[in-house]
Amino acid sequence: MKTKLFLLQLCRCGAIGMTLISFWGSSRLQAQTPGDWTWVSGGNTTNNPSVYGTRATPAASNMIGARYGQSGGAGSSPYFWIFGGTDGYGNSFNDFWTYVPSTGIWTWIKGNNTPNGAGIYGTRGVAAVGNTPGARYAQSGWTDQSGMIWIFGGYGYDADGNLGYLNDLWEFNPGSSAWTWVSGSSTANSSGVYGTQGTAAAGNAPGGRYYQSGWMDASGNFWIFGGNGLATSGGGYLNDLWKYNPSTGLWTWISGNSAASQPGSYGTQGIAAASNMPSGRYAQGGAADASGNFWVFGGRNTSGLMNDLWKYNPSTGLWTWVSGSSSANSAGVYGTQGVAASSNVPGARVVNIWTDASGNIWTFGGGGYDVSGTNGVMNDLWEYSPSAGQWTWVDGSNTVNSTGSYGTKGTATTSNQPPSRQVDAGWVDAAGNFWVMGGISNAGPTYNDLWEYSPVEVLALQGLTLQGILKGNENILTWQSINEINTAGFVVERSTDGISFSGIGNVTATGTGNNSYSFTDAHPPVQGNVFYRLKEEDRMGNVSWSSVVELTRTANSNISVFPNPAVSAVMLQINGGSLLNTPARLLDAGGRTISQQMITGQQQYFDLQGLAGGIYFLQLADGTTIKILKQ
Repeated sequence: MKTKLFLLQLCRCGAIGMTLISFWGSSRLQAQTPGDWTWVSGGNTTNNPSVYGTRATPAASNMIGARYGQSGGAGSSPYFWIFGGTDGYGNSFNDFWTYVPSTGIWTWIKGNNTPNGAGIYGTRGVAAVGNTPGARYAQSGWTDQSGMIWIFGGYGYDADGNLGYLNDLWEFNPGSSAWTWVSGSSTANSSGVYGTQGTAAAGNAPGGRYYQSGWMDASGNFWIFGGNGLATSGGGYLNDLWKYNPSTGLWTWISGNSAASQPGSYGTQGIAAASNMPSGRYAQGGAADASGNFWVFGGRNTSGLMNDLWKYNPSTGLWTWVSGSSSANSAGVYGTQGVAASSNVPGARVVNIWTDASGNIWTFGGGGYDVSGTNGVMNDLWEYSPSAGQWTWVDGSNTVNSTGSYGTKGTATTSNQPPSRQVDAGWVDAAGNFWVMGGISNAGPTYNDLWEYSPVEVLALQGLTLQGILKGNENILTWQSINEINTAGFVVERSTDGISFSGIGNVTATGTGNNSYSFTDAHPPVQGNVFYRLKEEDRMGNVSWSSVVELTRTANSNISVFPNPAVSAVMLQINGGSLLNTPARLLDAGGRTISQQMITGQQQYFDLQGLAGGIYFLQLADGTTIKILKQ
């Protein structure tokens, strides 16, 4: 890869206007070589308590406490969320937190600042600010395409304060800060109601369970697989696959057994078959790829820890045993770090997995077996390529119970490494970076540290600038390359969820020197979020990606702000008189008012001198909020 530096400028255009401009990730170009870990937030010691501060008020002193079994993910705006978990001392939580990477600030949004709270369910299907799920851990969590956050099940406290397996489904609206009890029981230890396999019905419901794997498909349906909990009668390790359709509010039992602790049926590795089925298990990893397939890896069954990798194709309804052993407690085969090989395979373990935009499967750490067959807790990072059918040991130690290396907070280096851990929270942001928060060590202490991993080597950009320009129904992208060598061209990729990208056009590169390029998206989404990135290709077949830029179209075409990013001031442009003689407020990233002035003309000047660089918001009387990046 020879092209090293880029200046990427995105012009936001469209007849229906722009009211919010934002981007994920930092201004950097990513190349496909081994990446670095960055210790981003939290302590480099264990068992740190939470510092809650004031509810819904961002503050630099706020800090989420050490925990494991929490759920977490990326929100629809540039923030991450964490819900629940346990501290390992018998205390479980129902607190909901957000973290904004651009400010480095945690905010306690919802729930109790004391442990072991009972659930307040309210009326099923009705949102209320007083509602809250009971404290719990090992639940599933998702962010849907509308930015709503969902959790299912776990082990925790029901409406009566009783502790047990839960099967309740909840939705959280970040805008109203209200929970809705959507489905399932308000009492713990409910058995499953399976109905007819493949048929949705109002009476269907998975049994209470924890440490199940869960994911969301491209149509917005939620899926769960396995876990430790309750079947039709009795309990144990489950291998049932369920789908929940938010549009109908119905559960469907899709696959697997309605009885617990069932053995697997592997068939022939690599061959899908109707008789194939993973064994009942819990604490396995689960994820969906961009092609619509579901993946399950590892976990614990009645024989021990597993390292088998499975693929489920919803179109055919068939499972395929893809990789790993059909026997328990296998040691890892690491090979050479950074080199894929058909003999490589992670050791058996309990673990999380996630998928990248290219459909590769990634897993970090977990509790299991290292290269020598020693059982403990890991900090190794692995990638599986479905196209090549090979595992790569990417990073971390091949032996258990590594102490890791924190380095300097906020600084990525090749020597940084999270300490070994299991049942942490992990997710992927819109820029394709991996995040890990918390977890528990082999000896029992828990973490509250937040780590970022860039899956590819980060090369510097000269800068990144976003502009909001109204121009018909088009979005125009412009960028400039510096010191090109052997560059073949660029693929412009677009996404509506910031995760799954597809190419919408190609731009041929000059190949040498400093060059300017542009691309017009003539048919962007009419309304809502849209993400763009560039895939750069050289003549040797190497590729790299730019950082991701998120744009939001709203129904207001009469408002724009320029320049954005700004150095010392911005100009608000208003076409029409509806907002004349109304107030406009400039807010900081925490929502605090910095200044307010009346709009007296079609162009209104806002002075930013004296303000620190970062993210600010301009809020108008009609509810329009415009994000401003001050350099």
